[in-house]
Amino acid sequence: MGKKDVTQLLCDFLANKKISEVRWRKMSPADWARLVERALRYKVSALLYQGMKAGSIPLDCVPDGIMHSLQGVYRSQATQNSTLFFDASRVLKTFIDHQLPVIALKGLALAKSLYGDIALRTMTDMDLLVKEEDLVKAGRILLAIGYDQAFPAWEKTLKSHHHLPPFTSKNGTVLELHWNIISLHSNLAVDVGGLWDRSCLVEENGVVFRVLSLEDLLLHICVHGCHHLLTAIDLIPFCDLTKIIEKNADNIDWEKIIDRSILWGGQKGVYLMLLLARELLGAEVPDKILVEIKPRDYQPEFFNAALEQVFAATPGARFIRNGMGTLLKVKKNKAVWGKVTVILNVVFPTREYMARIYPISPSSPKVYLYYFIRLGRLSMFYTKMIFNLLRGDKTVMNDVRHGTRMGSVANWLFSPHQG
Repeated sequence: MGKKDVTQLLCDFLANKKISEVRWRKMSPADWARLVERALRYKVSALLYQGMKAGSIPLDCVPDGIMHSLQGVYRSQATQNSTLFFDASRVLKTFIDHQLPVIALKGLALAKSLYGDIALRTMTDMDLLVKEEDLVKAGRILLAIGYDQAFPAWEKTLKSHHHLPPFTSKNGTVLELHWNIISLHSNLAVDVGGLWDRSCLVEENGVVFRVLSLEDLLLHICVHGCHHLLTAIDLIPFCDLTKIIEKNADNIDWEKIIDRSILWGGQKGVYLMLLLARELLGAEVPDKILVEIKPRDYQPEFFNAALEQVFAATPGARFIRNGMGTLLKVKKNKAVWGKVTVILNVVFPTREYMARIYPISPSSPKVYLYYFIRLGRLSMFYTKMIFNLLRGDKTVMNDVRHGTRMGSVANWLFSPHQG
């Protein structure tokens, strides 16, 4: 079985589609290994393990070692997520004690309420939303309770990004403080105040905190999932969407989702993510809603390219796409100074930008050293990419073709709404 066939089988399994016993028994040990590899790659191995343990697959046709391997990943994920939730409870309680409002985002708000077992939802960090005016206060509280901040100028990056550089606890837990749920460079315009007004109080392990309203939660996953889609990261956003819709089928106000997605300028991303969630995992999105939310400038090619992106799961194509995008910008500029400006902006971004990707203060003279490091890395990347293009490397050529198609999808997704 090829990667696409294995991925389709994994998606069918996660969607609870009926899979014949014959199909399972035809799988070779190599096929099973690919299935596990795909599950790990898409961060759904714990869900695969749960289904196998529940008897969804005849265990006598599963090769020795497969269940043991998945069990090990499940236990590791359970341990990691338990640590994350323990640390989150401590942070949330501390913020509440300091009368600092906070909203738990993504995994923290979903793992237990949607999946039942926190080990089933992969989490690499915890994301908290605080009000813009509380960011510095929240960051200082984290430092006071033992979190580390590797970026010395973190307090000066408030207006350059939608979250502060990550804080890290002594046991390795990574925490991001957000004041917005979208990038400041996005064309979307989220009503952050509305997120707070519509948020709901929940209680977990004796700690009372806020989560996004049901409609805002679904919209946030769609918007955030678009960026996951472009980087070919995992299936988690589609799993989240499918489970939210399944669990709240009678409570979702779809008209609010349509209206708010248009108001935010995120209608295209919401439509594409809902389409993909239905195709991949059988999310029960009403046909009527998809008709109403469908953008006027949508083309089936966008869906086909996005679906190919999911099945390919090659994050390397993203770097190729970004590289090709820069080269195309240089080519499109007819004036010499325009070409030079594009190159200079890529190689020498603002000091504030450098302070977010390197542990350096924007006012430090050492920033010039990191500019040289950046120049060296970019030179190596573009030299290798151009060399491989000139010699017709098939992998790179395929990445270029796919990257170009996904570039069109990205341009459409983040272009202004057209109804």
